[in-house]
Amino acid sequence: MAGTVATSGGNVVLTVPGPIAGGTSFTPPAVTINVTAGTPGTPITSKYAGTSYTSPGMTMTTNVALVGNVATSCYPNPSPTLTTTAVS
Repeated sequence: MAGTVATSGGNVVLTVPGPIAGGTSFTPPAVTINVTAGTPGTPITSKYAGTSYTSPGMTMTTNVALVGNVATSCYPNPSPTLTTTAVS
């Protein structure tokens, strides 16, 4: 499934078109991110964004039977570190 990638406010935003059928496994598209090294000894980390329901890390539209499309959002608490790159 193809997706699009953009940056917004220092975040990488991956948008994936649907629908994704309920009850199925889903793997989002792979994304390659190039970073610029900072000060030696300072690691570069990536994490899921989002700190609250008003500033979510993931948003989606869920189709609920008898109701229709419902905006859904969530955020990680705590946000797991996805990658760490050592700068030497």
